[in-house]
Amino acid sequence: MKYIIPLLSILFTLVSFSSNKSFELAPDIYILDKEAPIKSLEELTDKLKGKPLYIDRWATWCNPCIEQFKYSTDLHNFLKDNKIEIVYLNSDKDLDEQKWFEFIIDHNLKGYHIRLNNALGIDLTRKGIYIPGLPQYIIIGKDGNLIENKALKPSTGEKLHNQLKEKLNL
Repeated sequence: MKYIIPLLSILFTLVSFSSNKSFELAPDIYILDKEAPIKSLEELTDKLKGKPLYIDRWATWCNPCIEQFKYSTDLHNFLKDNKIEIVYLNSDKDLDEQKWFEFIIDHNLKGYHIRLNNALGIDLTRKGIYIPGLPQYIIIGKDGNLIENKALKPSTGEKLHNQLKEKLNL
């Protein structure tokens, strides 16, 4: 029963997919690179033009990443109240798309989602954004420029909220 509703949601979304730039998986869950891979930070920020971003780089095999998802309700409330968008950047190399969707739904990862591909990884590395190791949290300003590539993690709660307010001048 646990998987029936998510599976129905996925099937409905796949059947009703249109040519929008973002792909709606379920309420408040959007796949930004469904039509084509996002190959640069500029492509990502163009899709969410004028919005500050908190990027969560994660993988399904990363236990510290998964542990941080427990704090997503508080984080999502703060981000929504402050008009900051969350982008989940999945770093799995060989993850089947269906398993990725199921993982997103099972962990209630509301927000925008993209997959790390070679071109995007090279772009983030060239710009000094990508760092080895997971999880990684990144703050991008409204102008699309990097503010912080070692932002605090969701479990820090109020410290992260204060960091975001300070770095984004909220």
